[in-house]
Amino acid sequence: MQQLLLAECSLKLKPLYGPFHRDMLNFSWLLEAVKSSLRSGYFMFQSAEGLEFLPILEGKVLGEHAQKFELVSFFPTLENFVIHAFGLHEKHKLPLYSEKPLWINMESINFNIREFFKKLIDFETTGFMSIDNRVKLKKGYLLLQKGMVVKALYGEDKGEKALKELLEDLNKDICTIRVYELSEELLAFLLLDYELVGLYNNLQSVPVDKTQGTALVVSVSPEKYGYAVYVQGEEIYREGLEDEASFYELMVSSELFTDVEHLDPLLFIEEHKQLKILKHDPDNPILYFCPACWSVVEKEDKVCPACGYDLTEFHQLPYEYKLIMALEHPVKEMRKNVIYTVGRKDLEIALPHLELMASRETDPLILMEIADALSRMSSSEAMNLLRLLAQHQYPVVRSRANMHLQKKLRNVLE
Repeated sequence: MQQLLLAECSLKLKPLYGPFHRDMLNFSWLLEAVKSSLRSGYFMFQSAEGLEFLPILEGKVLGEHAQKFELVSFFPTLENFVIHAFGLHEKHKLPLYSEKPLWINMESINFNIREFFKKLIDFETTGFMSIDNRVKLKKGYLLLQKGMVVKALYGEDKGEKALKELLEDLNKDICTIRVYELSEELLAFLLLDYELVGLYNNLQSVPVDKTQGTALVVSVSPEKYGYAVYVQGEEIYREGLEDEASFYELMVSSELFTDVEHLDPLLFIEEHKQLKILKHDPDNPILYFCPACWSVVEKEDKVCPACGYDLTEFHQLPYEYKLIMALEHPVKEMRKNVIYTVGRKDLEIALPHLELMASRETDPLILMEIADALSRMSSSEAMNLLRLLAQHQYPVVRSRANMHLQKKLRNVLE
């Protein structure tokens, strides 16, 4: 059953890496790229004997990889899909997914952490903030209600302890930060004390009519969660719930919606503390980065002192692989340069990465650079992704993508 499900999913999904022939790459690099980026998903190994799969959960490898294979691919998926598809004895993850990213211009607040949280309050943000610590290889989440932190998770810690450690690491380590909006109804349920009481293969078998208190049904597909909230068996909210998902989770709480206490991050942040995000400065000497965790290293270093990545191995990689890794560069100007280069070189192998960036990126300047790069590329997949950007929620991104599509159309007509 597991093999069949994963094989079927692999036919529908686009691999982020691959398929690569084993003679074309160093598999240890591919493994490190997935681990250091804290991705979840699975490797698929193809050989004459058949298919083998290896789960990856938030960068953690859960098993041994195949020793004999001809082709290898990596498919990124949501965390709970990995847990259920592989039957892992892992803790259930918060089913957080959103198509509503929120952008905050970090330059305008000089990357000041206090000002960042004040912006969230000014915007009355209801949703969540996800944090990937690329040095400690830890993930964290802050749930937000009208800009106030109402729940904090960081690694295995939660509450005030998690919040304090997370705020300290934002100042010390390279972290990826994303903010997304959520509905009030969904957030209200996630703030309750609930438990996962059932896992089902079809929506019809989920016994929501028999639940007491408050319940949440989550449809779990490889790339998307959907939700329906119930009170005493009556549906009060639905968003993106799929009729034919891979799995359905049923979560139940005996509580009804109630007010919650706020965790005030401003109590734990000193005035001068800044996010560990580096800015391009042409007047300063060249900075060298570890391509795995993006910590600053010395030119002479052979091993990253922060994460232990073998820097000599990186220098031996093909140029195209280096470009793909650099799409996650911490300096925005460098990321833009890499995206530009990918477009100029018409690097088709980078399209899955551009697609992932387009779905998760919150900075409109980066999204417009992606649109520019796609306009220079020749494949039909690039044009399809450009059409998706033409429907983006940011008006400036829609405008940029539509401009390129209109130019393409004029060129065809001429």
